[in-house]
Amino acid sequence: MKPMSEWNPNHDHLIYLISCALRQDKAEEAMLKGIDLNGVYQLARKHSVTAMVCMALEKTQLFAKANEAIRKQWLDAKNQALWKSVLMDNEREALSDAMEQAKIWHMPLKGSILKDQYPQFGMREMADNDILFDHTKREELKALFLERGYSAEVYNKSNHDVYKKLPVYHFEMHVCLFSKSVSAQWSEKYETIKERLLPDQNRQYRFHFSKEDYFIYLIAHAYKHFSHSGTGIRTLADFYVMLHTIGSSLDGDYVHNELKELGILDYAKDSCNLAEKLFGCDELISDIDLSPKERCMLMSYLGNGTYGTIENRVRNTLASLQGNTAAITWTTKCKYLMIRLFPGRKLCEDSYPVIYRHPALLPAFWVWRWIKRLAVNGKGIRKELSAWKSM
Repeated sequence: MKPMSEWNPNHDHLIYLISCALRQDKAEEAMLKGIDLNGVYQLARKHSVTAMVCMALEKTQLFAKANEAIRKQWLDAKNQALWKSVLMDNEREALSDAMEQAKIWHMPLKGSILKDQYPQFGMREMADNDILFDHTKREELKALFLERGYSAEVYNKSNHDVYKKLPVYHFEMHVCLFSKSVSAQWSEKYETIKERLLPDQNRQYRFHFSKEDYFIYLIAHAYKHFSHSGTGIRTLADFYVMLHTIGSSLDGDYVHNELKELGILDYAKDSCNLAEKLFGCDELISDIDLSPKERCMLMSYLGNGTYGTIENRVRNTLASLQGNTAAITWTTKCKYLMIRLFPGRKLCEDSYPVIYRHPALLPAFWVWRWIKRLAVNGKGIRKELSAWKSM
């Protein structure tokens, strides 16, 4: 894996302040000598850890003496994250009540659970709420959201529907945990996950993972992003928090075997070890003993940002198409271009089920897709082509 960005002092200070926040230690002023508060702020925003870093910064004299505009920038971002967390928590509970009354089984996923394991409320920022639900109740759930004033941004086009409402409400409602386009093996393995879920104490139709399955799923979800478009430093913070809240109580053999079956055991070990090295001490990265592999992995996390990059997605897709570690060939690049321009029936199974069932519509679908993508995401297409050319 190639590093995605060059090292700079902002990385040192960002990692150190995240470490202080997670361990609830006061940052040492000497460790922050020469800090560029605006530069670290921009980096923290890129990785969705602004609130977390601010919680460590505001305990220091350095921050108290900082330029008022810079301080306001940090505090506004933290307060916005806290405000959003309160609104989303209340709305998620209200939605769960409504789903309970409608007898729709459901399970909150990812950040909506993990955020409560962080040492302070609001420390773990969230862009949306993910919930798994009974796929046979898709229409009923849509009606429920519309009644609550939401707009259906995406419906019945993939493995999740998207509902939004002002000022900050954003729900992704999943009918399965992994689509076949991500991994046919994973999709099949998690197809019957409902049978392994545990009922909540206070709700008949709300469920949750066992601790082990929760840990495994979050690792798998992170790997999905890491191996596709990439994922940022917040993912390593998530791993550190899981290790220090539930790690010692897990059935190690079960977790090991499941991760091995999914093919992500090495990724889990490497990422968890890296998270422990970064956040389990009060040193700058330059003083932490990282192997070349660990440093390369860290630079990938730091270079990606929360949701990865188009460049990563293109690079990883090309590597997957080529199937070896040699330099990407022109033949592979042409194959990539053909798949993007003329997606086959199989690739339509998750996102365009009508096309999957009626493959004769493919030519018309291709033309419609070109026009729509150019109109809606012309900038993204130009970035993708630029990345494709540079590989």
